[in-house]
Amino acid sequence: MKTIITFCILLLSLNSFAAVLKHETSKARYDEYPFREVCEKLGAKNFELIEAKSMSEIDCMGKVYQAIDFCLNKFPLDKTLSRAIVDEKTKMVKCEHSESVMISVSCDERDLKYCFDPKKGCDELKKIYANRLDVAHFSMLEKNINCYFAKKIGESFNEDP
Repeated sequence: MKTIITFCILLLSLNSFAAVLKHETSKARYDEYPFREVCEKLGAKNFELIEAKSMSEIDCMGKVYQAIDFCLNKFPLDKTLSRAIVDEKTKMVKCEHSESVMISVSCDERDLKYCFDPKKGCDELKKIYANRLDVAHFSMLEKNINCYFAKKIGESFNEDP
């Protein structure tokens, strides 16, 4: 009986951590900027205490900013800008550029909202993982939503950003 309870607890805990099953980018490159520069460009006035709030947010002395806003302003015409990553260890914001992004997300309790309508779900996931790319394909397989994002149709993959 104790073994069954332990197994059930383990199974439930593993399920609660399910989320992104696969995240792949093609021809990814990264531009890195120190927290201080990011906070300054986003309009913060005080730079004494700057920290990562999450992988996508930076806390500039109590005011939280989306790091992608910095990258969008830094690269206004770059069609390959996919996301911003806040790196707590290096105290840098990385602007990620990629030709395409493929993501597979488990339809667990946390991410179920993306799975009711796969097209809308991929449009929402685009804001997180593939900002300026277009949804090229979306599907539901088993209990996973799969999204493929790429540059707009008609644009060359060899084009410089």
